[in-house]
Amino acid sequence: MDLHQVSAGSATDLFLTVVGGAEIRSRWTFARLAEAVDVEAARLRRQGIRRGDRVGVPAGPPDQFIVAWYALWSLEAVVVPLNPSAPADDWQRTLTIAQAQWLWVLPGTPVRLAAAPVREGDSGAGMILLTSGSTGHPKPVGLAAEQLWLVAREVQKAHQLSPSDHEFCPLPLFHVNALVVGVLTSWATGSRLTLPEDGFHRRVFWHQVQSVKPSWLNLAPSILSILMDEPPRKPLPPLRMVRSASAPLPALIRERVERDWGIPVIETYGMTEAGSQIAANPWPPDRRRPGTVGIGFGVAMRVVDQDGLPVSPGQAGEVEISGPTVIRPHWGPNRWARLRQGWYRTGDIGRLDADGYLTLEGRVRDLINRGGEKISPREVEEWLLQASGVQDVAVVGRPHPVLGEEPVAFVVPRETRESDRLPERLRVWAENGLDRFKRPADYYIVTRLPKGHTGKVQRQELRHWLLAGGGGH
Repeated sequence: MDLHQVSAGSATDLFLTVVGGAEIRSRWTFARLAEAVDVEAARLRRQGIRRGDRVGVPAGPPDQFIVAWYALWSLEAVVVPLNPSAPADDWQRTLTIAQAQWLWVLPGTPVRLAAAPVREGDSGAGMILLTSGSTGHPKPVGLAAEQLWLVAREVQKAHQLSPSDHEFCPLPLFHVNALVVGVLTSWATGSRLTLPEDGFHRRVFWHQVQSVKPSWLNLAPSILSILMDEPPRKPLPPLRMVRSASAPLPALIRERVERDWGIPVIETYGMTEAGSQIAANPWPPDRRRPGTVGIGFGVAMRVVDQDGLPVSPGQAGEVEISGPTVIRPHWGPNRWARLRQGWYRTGDIGRLDADGYLTLEGRVRDLINRGGEKISPREVEEWLLQASGVQDVAVVGRPHPVLGEEPVAFVVPRETRESDRLPERLRVWAENGLDRFKRPADYYIVTRLPKGHTGKVQRQELRHWLLAGGGGH
């Protein structure tokens, strides 16, 4: 999409607001941003950046990052977003995995890195992102710009967004959700976007929302969980929905948010390999089905058995996806990707009903095999989260000499004074709501769970801790 297509005729229309703390730091109209992009693109061209070059760009401050990103795309270069607060070694790993040739440091001053070999298959503007690395091995995911614009249009369609909408997005800009559902969707829709300068902070969140008065919030379940203990300031701005993405949403959190805030929570499903959104509960809210992640938008979905054969509606299996927004094995760094008869294996377990609504039940690699009985960690977690005194919980499999595996639970208490009594209370709670084979064998009380930037629990870290004998913290 030509960045001037939206800005044409919108010289006074506000696009981007950046807030820091409870204050507004800057405001950008579509026209002003397009002009800044043209100036930056001219500077980068003079510095030697060409079509297909891969450029690492720290994702902050938000307005500087967006200008650099769009300028590089106008040169048909490839953007590699970097976590601005990560240490230098982390940057180096990301740049090496992405085979970046440049590092953008300040406006107009890219630094040339070690020359990378000529790569076949690069086709101009795009983005390289790293997977969350929950398996311990992050992979580079290359997505062409046109794929990401297509996803943005599908997000617009799913939520019936219009130029009168205004999104508030405190998610990190080096992650696909904020990049696509946040920035690209707002630009493609011609609507407003507010980004916090320093991401999400619970103490100023409602101050910021009250200040800019958005029509919808783009949040992750981890943020919603935190905000349950931070009552919203009444009256709420003209919010029409909360969009939940990036990790599974426990039913308890959805129900409490809807009760306390008085607005619907729209559950969605996405992944980096599909440019963010795969499925969403459609708007208006009476078409949603709570507990599901909705229907596919721009993506075909199917559920298959171990042999790759589609299962009947309502049966569980692995979710596979196909469509123009899904990772292309021959674009940029994607040669590691393997499609099965044109379908990408997501690694997620789910059920599709007869109307195409998808219910997710966990990850294939996270299933716990206890003596031949398969246990979904999410089912156990949903029940334990309803127990009094539980703030957060994660269930993983622990090796067992006879059964193969047994489930154990890592629990974050709401108050530290409840820690000593909580395991016994949870054993009783599990007996009242879970089949015997699903009940955790042990409960580990922890101060926090290891999570990635999007709020996903890093279960591999918990497994490594168990395999190491459970020493340390």
